[in-house]
Amino acid sequence: DRVTVVAPDRPGLFCRVAGVLALHGLDVRAATIAGEDGMAVEVFDVETPFGAPSRDNLEEDLTRAVAGRLALDARITERARTYGASRRPVAAGDPGAARVHFDNDASATATVVEVRAPDRIGVLYRITRALSECDLDVRTARVVTLGAEVVAAFYVTATNNGKITDEAELREIEHAVLAELAR
Repeated sequence: DRVTVVAPDRPGLFCRVAGVLALHGLDVRAATIAGEDGMAVEVFDVETPFGAPSRDNLEEDLTRAVAGRLALDARITERARTYGASRRPVAAGDPGAARVHFDNDASATATVVEVRAPDRIGVLYRITRALSECDLDVRTARVVTLGAEVVAAFYVTATNNGKITDEAELREIEHAVLAELAR
């Protein structure tokens, strides 16, 4: 199944969409986002282990979340507490601890933030929430779930539309992502 969202680009949009998908029990297996001329296109390949959610409810929650009228963090935390223990397949190998890697050579205009983390409810929401909290603009992203691990690459810029080159700032971003994933 595929969910495509086209909306005016704004800070935190990817985070909010990923949160709504998690809230509706959709497992994101791959995601690609891009923005141009003030518009964002976000394409999520999802699995529906609990059956497809109501399209109307999904669209309503997406609209509410984009407008900032949905308590995503509280609702995802509650969902993870309720369903999280039963989610991981028994046969899945242990992907290990979450890791963050930065690459300033892969793009002329953005810093690539690669995150590898164990797959669980809301992991993509948590990563993008941390990036948003650090005032980073996600220009493009590629996300894939490999077994029990999520591998995500985010092309981000600082608020001044530049790369993040300061080591202290990079360490702070890493800290924010890892702390959010540990919640």
